[in-house]
Amino acid sequence: VRGAARFDRVVDVGQAPLVKMKRSNVATYSGAAADIRKLFATTEAAAQAGLAAKHFSFNVPGGRCERCEGMGTVTSNMLFFTDVEAPCPACDGRRFSDEVLTVTCEGKSIDDVMRMSVEEAAAFFAAADGGAAGRRIARMLGLLEDVGLGYLMLGQTLTTLSGGECQRLKLAKELIEGRGRENLYLLDEPTRGLHPQDVDHFLALVDRLVDAGNTVVVVEQKIALLSQYADMLVVVDEGRIRFADAPAQVLEHSDELKAIGVNCPRSTTLMNRLRAEGLYAGAPVRNVREAREALKEVLA
Repeated sequence: VRGAARFDRVVDVGQAPLVKMKRSNVATYSGAAADIRKLFATTEAAAQAGLAAKHFSFNVPGGRCERCEGMGTVTSNMLFFTDVEAPCPACDGRRFSDEVLTVTCEGKSIDDVMRMSVEEAAAFFAAADGGAAGRRIARMLGLLEDVGLGYLMLGQTLTTLSGGECQRLKLAKELIEGRGRENLYLLDEPTRGLHPQDVDHFLALVDRLVDAGNTVVVVEQKIALLSQYADMLVVVDEGRIRFADAPAQVLEHSDELKAIGVNCPRSTTLMNRLRAEGLYAGAPVRNVREAREALKEVLA
């Protein structure tokens, strides 16, 4: 990408699955799991039992259930039929040894916490006396909640997430880890297959990336969607750039856009015409979102 040298990183974010391993979950991927383990290790019960942070991980021996190796399930090989998974008879699906499960933080075991939704856990750690680690956890999970992922369980494996959920989780992680950096994010048809409500959450996340000083380039066929949020709209037809300007200015060429199969919203054109005729005294609108706000002022 020409001119990319001024960015700290160029990040290509698609809707491909994050990982193919069942051992990765929402808590581990977001980074919250490390602080959760530290928080449990600082409890008096953990100190008395000689348990360190590593013992509160189901991915390493020591504190996990060794019958299922921390998976919570055991698989029965059915030979010619599909294998069957069942809850581990030793830990009853709780992944950890009894010794680890007896340790609690604010009355909750590590298994209880991993079964919480992101929303529940964010409220739990915000209210808990967890010091700096607790505040970091609450901030991380609050960000996931803000982008519409509050319903996911902390212990939910990444293999069960949809493409849209994976993409939002990737971008949320970038916001968590990329503070103080200036990155370029390349998104290829990010709203494909998303529910309209998920699209709103995605756009809110993109806004936060831009507000943090990053640059986001989105390749998308829905010009009406891009025209609501973009600072610049580039229309490419048959391999060449037809228009490159603020969305409101590009949408002024509605007849030419229709000729190449692009249907565009009319609100930006309407507002700029009202301004030209002296009926609206504000600045020229750049995109549909600004046009709607300006239209509210005119109607008021």
